[in-house]
Amino acid sequence: MSAIDHKNTSPRPNADAIPAEYDPAQAVPLQGGRIKSSSHLPERYTIKGDADDRVLICLEAPNLNVHVEAGLSVTGSMAKKSPGGTIFLDGVAQCEPFMDHERQVYNLDHHEGCVRAFTLATCEQTLVMYMKGLDLQGREWNIFSNEPDLDAILSIWILLNHGRIGQQDTTQRRILFALVRYEGVIDALGLELRELSALTPELVRKIQRVIDHLRSDEIALKKEGRWSQTDFLAYTATILHKIDQIFYKPSDFADYQGIEELSRIDLSGQRIAAVVEADMGIYEIEPHLNKLYGSRLGIVFLKTGINTYTVRQMDLFMPMTLEDIYERLNFADPAVKCRTQNNKWGGAADIGGSPRESGTRLSPAEISFACRDAVSRTGLGVQAYRFGMSTALVSLVLLIAQVLKYYWDPVQWSGRTDLSPVWSLPETGFIVTVLLAAIISLLLIAYCRPWQYGWIRPVGSKWWFFLPVALLAGAGGGVWSPEWLAHGANWNHLFMLGVIGMPLISELLFRSLAHGLLTQGARIQRNDTRIFVSWPNLGSALMYTGFIYMLAVFSGTHAVQAPLWQSALGLLSAAVFGLTLGMVRERSQSLFPTILFHILSAAAAILLVRFL
Repeated sequence: MSAIDHKNTSPRPNADAIPAEYDPAQAVPLQGGRIKSSSHLPERYTIKGDADDRVLICLEAPNLNVHVEAGLSVTGSMAKKSPGGTIFLDGVAQCEPFMDHERQVYNLDHHEGCVRAFTLATCEQTLVMYMKGLDLQGREWNIFSNEPDLDAILSIWILLNHGRIGQQDTTQRRILFALVRYEGVIDALGLELRELSALTPELVRKIQRVIDHLRSDEIALKKEGRWSQTDFLAYTATILHKIDQIFYKPSDFADYQGIEELSRIDLSGQRIAAVVEADMGIYEIEPHLNKLYGSRLGIVFLKTGINTYTVRQMDLFMPMTLEDIYERLNFADPAVKCRTQNNKWGGAADIGGSPRESGTRLSPAEISFACRDAVSRTGLGVQAYRFGMSTALVSLVLLIAQVLKYYWDPVQWSGRTDLSPVWSLPETGFIVTVLLAAIISLLLIAYCRPWQYGWIRPVGSKWWFFLPVALLAGAGGGVWSPEWLAHGANWNHLFMLGVIGMPLISELLFRSLAHGLLTQGARIQRNDTRIFVSWPNLGSALMYTGFIYMLAVFSGTHAVQAPLWQSALGLLSAAVFGLTLGMVRERSQSLFPTILFHILSAAAAILLVRFL
């Protein structure tokens, strides 16, 4: 952030003092889209985003996103169905001007569906909307233009500077109104009718000089045939800064602080969370944040270093505390995984910060999304949808494995007769198929967020207390231990299939893949939280219980063949076993303890069946 030169006390620029030496063509974008200028005015206009989605914002109005795209056009029906907080400027919407106050969608235009001679130009419509009290601070807005002519740029300047126009003295406001009126008459009716502006001849000469100054680059670019190749966003930022030079002087920004918004997201209850960067502390920045966001700011993250943040809850009456935010951030942040328990997001209920030892590895956008996930309450419909999609994926894997099980014949495929008999068993084909399918699925889904799917080393040690429960549930029928395997197979078969193979694929499928998919947006346990049954744990346990039932059906021990109490005990044991290993998975944050517990439980259950 560059400091403002408060020592410069030069008089306010006016129409007779346009800085002729200022050459906007020499202004170049810096890193992050900031426009460099020799002016003493602060650099308030910034271009954000990537090559596919770039927007221009003013640091004093970060909730207004300006899109300037050559040839941008939408139909009238699409424009009227646009999301709330949309403003179309000067020909983007191919329809008559309209104002939808209920949804806050506006088309400020004088081209289609109107008598052009009787309709105000876009910049005048924008000024009227501002003067009538359009609330531009209460929500996020998207402003669309398809060409940065002066009519559109004046409209954009009014919208981005809505907070300062009302602070100008009477003389400066009148100059602004005269400029907008004069440009509006010219744009709508042409130079031959400029007398309709009703400005005095002297004021007309001054305003014309201002317009010539603001349009000089546009005219030069069009004469050289380079207008269509111009970066419209960078050009718009340059002209906006030129307008600043006309209406502001450095002392107008004596209390200005270069607060840059890095990310924002809507929370429940008309509140937002914002990630900002500034050369101030968390308490110093508060009055400036109130000026920018009003009462909408619920939570703010202040970037204090390359990867360090301070977080503060601005609205203490929100139905949550930062403890909920810390929990979600600690789940989402790769820097917290596999480290000491002190290296995590934390602090008091109203102020805290990022991990102290390593900092965070989350981007500003990821911090915002984590904050939203912590505050939002996932509806039953969303949970049911995620459960259905996860179940469908797991069922597809098991169905493919079950089909291939009946065609499994590696001796015939390979032509080798010296293979171990265990490779010829259909159960081996089933296990191998599920193993490969689970690994491929996890590689495609979990590679960028391995901790969400348990692919980290375990933390803590309290999860060991769940081992007795897992052993009891496994012995009661919660693991795969068919009598034919326990009594008829040799020890090699027992070890490969029952002790290693089936526990491994079960944990990959249910405690890694299914649990990880259900965890998106859901709250789960950690080693330092209270014990509770989370939705991902419950959902993956239900899938696992259905899996055990399916194995019983296809192995010939269907409930019809077994006593009712035994079938009920087996399903209950499978549900308890699945919930127990889900507890272990969440409290250790790792898949590896669940694999170990499943192996031990399977070994105990098979030995129990074999010797009893």
